[in-house]
Amino acid sequence: MTASPFVITRRVEFHETDAAGLMHFSNFYRWMEVCEHEWFRALQIPMMDTTPAGIRLGWPRREATCSFLRPLRCGDVVRITGSVVELGATHATYDFIFEKDRAGRWTEVARGRMTTVHVRQDSAGRMEAEPIPANTRAALGA
Repeated sequence: MTASPFVITRRVEFHETDAAGLMHFSNFYRWMEVCEHEWFRALQIPMMDTTPAGIRLGWPRREATCSFLRPLRCGDVVRITGSVVELGATHATYDFIFEKDRAGRWTEVARGRMTTVHVRQDSAGRMEAEPIPANTRAALGA
């Protein structure tokens, strides 16, 4: 499975750093989610939706991991590339590569993976896995 990768660029801001001046690890997870949301917006896929019957649809996370290779500091320009690595009946798994601009050369600094599940939530808040819609599957490259 391979859809076209999606790329965003971010700059590490001061509030994203820790006392050592490095980007706090939790922000890599936030940036994976930002990349996913921007990707869905670009494909015109809703991250959350409500059916006419009032059933909420969404994509909660089932698993997320990240390996850190090099530090990021305030002001660093980072390219995040997301790609679909698996599209099951109800879930999608994405890989994310984080690269730092080092004088015009992109150097990998981290690698993440996230699995999300397409779910429906009823009025009582119960969630159940829901098949990924055909148009979403097509947009993600299935």
